[in-house]
Parts: sequence; structure tokens; C-alpha cells
Amino acid sequence: MSRSRAALFFLAVTAHHAARAQDAAGDAIDARVRAMIEQQKEAYGVPSRKPRCAPGAPGEIVVCARDDSRFRAAPTSEVDPNSAQALADGVPRAPDFSKGCHGGETGCVSFGWAPPPMYIIDLDAIPEPAPGSDADRIARGEMAAP
Repeated sequence: MSRSRAALFFLAVTAHHAARAQDAAGDAIDARVRAMIEQQKEAYGVPSRKPRCAPGAPGEIVVCARDDSRFRAAPTSEVDPNSAQALADGVPRAPDFSKGCHGGETGCVSFGWAPPPMYIIDLDAIPEPAPGSDADRIARGEMAAP
């Protein structure tokens, strides 16, 4: 009996040490996972609810934004140097005729371009359909058009 008690004691101690080792390894993994989750929350999570700027005076509206260039779009004046925002600096500029006109553009006056021809159809010159023909019956509503 003492051998079986010794074996049971040995198994219990071994199982206890194995469980403690597994808990220690699990705690280390849990700590790494928690650190990774916190890192991702900072990068992609919901922003904190604490105010990011000082409150304004009574009746004043304060608009705050992060000073992070990832969240800002480039202004139109930088993206398109010919935009109205870029050219609204008070410097007078001559009109740009180098682009040319393409036929049919609104407000574009150009030379050497003819509009497409207009076809004129004289409906009085079309002969009357022969009596009893399908065209005559369709015109009088006696037959449906094909």
C-alpha cells in the first residue's frame, strides 16, 4: 500500500508542478496578447472621450481635430494648382487659350468646326397608304403595329 501511496503522491506533485508551469506559460502568453490588444486599440480603437482642446468662451464654438496628417486630406489648392482656391490669391491672370475648344462645348467659340447636319423631313411629301393595306389599318387603329 505504501508503494501505491508514494506513486499517487508522486503523480499529484508532478501534476501540480505541470499545472503551475502551464499557468506561468499561459500568463506570459496572456500578457503578450493583452499588450498586443492594447497596442491595436491605440492604433485603431475608438478615440478616448477626454477633450482634446480647451473649452471655448460662452457662446463660442470650438472645433478640434487630431494633429495627425494621416487623418487630413490635402487642400484643393495643393492637389490642383489650377483650381479656383489656388488661383484666388489676388494676382490677375490672363485667360488660358492653350487648351483649345472642342466642338460642342458650352461657351466655346471656335472656328473651322461645323455642327452635324440637320435632316429636314417633309411629312406632306409622304404618300397616303393604300386603302386596305396594313399601313392604312394601323393608321385607323384597326390593327396593332408590328
